[in-house]
Amino acid sequence: MASALEEQVVLLRCVDQATFAVPASMALRSPRVAAAAAGQELVSGNGVATAVAYWAGRADAAARGADLAEFDAEFVRALSHDAAIDLVHAAYHLGDDALFGLF
Repeated sequence: MASALEEQVVLLRCVDQATFAVPASMALRSPRVAAAAAGQELVSGNGVATAVAYWAGRADAAARGADLAEFDAEFVRALSHDAAIDLVHAAYHLGDDALFGLF
């Protein structure tokens, strides 16, 4: 049975008006998500989408027992230059050091 935190959803709104519904347990990875969700940070939707895709993909890989270092390397290899820049920018504003560690 899912915990109450897993059932809650946080809406992340980006500077370019993109909105993402993210499980609260995932969003709470960063103490700065509350500010980003309130629209106080200037993060593009593309950057947040890439961060959310990484978080969700890595959680799935971990659940399958996959090699997480290999997942990280493949994720980064698949990014375009622009997507990588957007992800670094999002990582900065979300305060997610793990995303910085990918580069």
